[in-house]
Amino acid sequence: MNKKIVIALMFCALPFFAMAQQLKIGHVNTSDVMQAMPERTKIEKTLNDLQSKWEADLLKMREEYAKKITDLQKNGDNMSPAMREAKQSELADMEQRMNTLVQTASNELQTEQQKLMQPVVDKVKKAIEQVGAENSFTYIIDESTQVLLFIAPNANDITNLVKQKLGIK
Repeated sequence: MNKKIVIALMFCALPFFAMAQQLKIGHVNTSDVMQAMPERTKIEKTLNDLQSKWEADLLKMREEYAKKITDLQKNGDNMSPAMREAKQSELADMEQRMNTLVQTASNELQTEQQKLMQPVVDKVKKAIEQVGAENSFTYIIDESTQVLLFIAPNANDITNLVKQKLGIK
């Protein structure tokens, strides 16, 4: 009886073993590939230039703000209460504008980064898909997301194949 159960279980498990033998899983470090992309340098320069522009604008505002604070501290005692209140209100308005400028700059930089990087991301994705199809991979896992729990020493690292497909080292 036990022998029949074992044989029945083997027949049930055979398709799963056969299917497991057909799986071909690869992994790629997309972060490494993205760092090696030649477009990255131009994108970084564009973003740095944009950031420098925003920082220069903010620096001008901060310098003007500092002058107005110094002026208020020096001459505040000689001002009428209405004038002092108007100057304080102007300073509060400047603080709000500086905060808005920082937020706007951050949003613009993030939007510009996404806009500039999307073609590169699409290019890398396409290369991964081509490598997967050409090499009959069933699954390709991105190891740069650090979600992997285990990578066997004999795992198929396709990072270099993807770089090769993209023509980079």
